Amino acid sequence: MTVPLRALLAIFLAWCLSGHSPAKAEPAQVVVGTYVNKIEELNFRENKYVVDFYIWFRWKAEGALADYKPLESFEILNGRRDGQAAVVEKKIGDLNYATARITATINEKWDLRRFPFDGHRTNVRIEDAAHDASEMVFVADQDNSRLGDEIQMSGWRATNFTNVVELKTYRTNYGDTSVATDAKSDYSRYVISWDIERTNMGAAIKLLSTVLLATAVAFVAFMVKPSDLDARFGMGVGSLFAVMASAVIVSGSVPDSGGMTLADQLHMVALAFIFVTLLLSSFCLRLETHDQEELAFRIDHWCLGILPLLFYGWAAWEMWVVAHGR
Repeated sequence: MTVPLRALLAIFLAWCLSGHSPAKAEPAQVVVGTYVNKIEELNFRENKYVVDFYIWFRWKAEGALADYKPLESFEILNGRRDGQAAVVEKKIGDLNYATARITATINEKWDLRRFPFDGHRTNVRIEDAAHDASEMVFVADQDNSRLGDEIQMSGWRATNFTNVVELKTYRTNYGDTSVATDAKSDYSRYVISWDIERTNMGAAIKLLSTVLLATAVAFVAFMVKPSDLDARFGMGVGSLFAVMASAVIVSGSVPDSGGMTLADQLHMVALAFIFVTLLLSSFCLRLETHDQEELAFRIDHWCLGILPLLFYGWAAWEMWVVAHGR
């Protein structure tokens, strides 16, 4: 018996050394899907919005998922659950099924560089707090998940819905000193995403009409004699305050940040052009008082043609580039 035992031991050791090991248990699969009912309360100032959606789960109640309660253990990583209703839990053959209607506030860092011609890609990120990826992974129910056909957002539309599953790695031991400091854990993450786009140019026109018209008034000052001080300088100063007031109103629609939106750039450039008109008006007044009225007239004539062309040409180009996503 000694020889066969030694032979068996040698075979087992050789098998282990060759890289074979007992098969590792595969994580259980949980099918998850969503149907988005409403998207509302878009708030660019506070970087958030509210979404109303149905979420459902299908799984086999065995192994690590024997007592699985997904409606209690799932969490929204980039927001919070505000409400849960219409809960249904039942068996479908050998599968467990659970669904609920969820209302959630989602935090979103909007990209407002193109504001007010902006569009956004937003998402909701969902993970299970009770099971990591070694025990359970999500599988996206892509056939049954979509945006609802009654989503209504004033001035906006939602398109290009997707739902995918990603693997998220957290490189921390969460302060548990019984675990190595360089520990990491993997979690299956379910992500639903969609685009929101402006349906028309109405909002942009309302926001930018003041700055465009006020700058035009400043250019009209070149049609007035420099010696008519009240009319000539009154137009420029009035335009200056109108553009500044417009800038304050527009800034109230977006969060404070170090970046500049297209609307901010337009206001800054408009202020610069209006300031140039005031400088030129002062220069032309000086020429007129020194008996160079004809030269002052020619400068006014050229400025009346060149400055509006430069300003509105630049504004039109920038808005066209931004509106077409260049």
